[in-house]
Amino acid sequence: MSNTTVRPAASPAASQAARPDLAPTRVLPRGTLPRITADACTPTQWATAEQKARKANLFLVFIEEGLCSDRFTTALYRTVSGHLFGHIAHFDRAGFADTWFTTPATKAAFIDHALRRRVYGDPAYTWSDVEEHIQHALQAHPGLRDLRNWPGYQPPAHGCPSCTCTR
Repeated sequence: MSNTTVRPAASPAASQAARPDLAPTRVLPRGTLPRITADACTPTQWATAEQKARKANLFLVFIEEGLCSDRFTTALYRTVSGHLFGHIAHFDRAGFADTWFTTPATKAAFIDHALRRRVYGDPAYTWSDVEEHIQHALQAHPGLRDLRNWPGYQPPAHGCPSCTCTR
C-alpha cells in the first residue's frame, strides 16, 4: 500500500493565486471608481435601470483590474460596443480586445477616448447617463491616460521620450 497523500484539486482561483505571474494586475484598488446606482439610471425600451447600472459597474471593475483582454467577456463586449462612447464592434470581441486592450498605449488610448467622447442623447433612448457617470469617475484619475501607468509598460531603452518602439 502506498503512503501517498491524495490532495483535492486546487480551484482555478487558488491555482492562480499560487502563481504570481497569473495574479490579476490591478491598476486601481477595488472600489476606487465610484459605482452607479439604478436610481441614477434611466430605463430604456431595451434595458432597465438596474441592467444599465449592473453592466456599467462591471465595466468600472474591468477598468480597475487593468483592461486585461483575457477578462474582456462577451457581456462586456456587448455593453461597450453597443452602448458606450461611440465604439463599434470591430467584427467581434477578440478584434475589439486586440484593438484596445493589448498594450499600455492602447489601454491609455481607450481611457482617453472615453474621456474625450462627447456624451449626448436622451438617457431614455441611450446610455448617456452611464457614459456621464463613467466620464466623471475617470476624470478623478488622470493617470489612467498615461501609458506608463498600465501593466507591461517598458520605457524606451534608448531614452527617446516620444518613441513608439515600446508600444
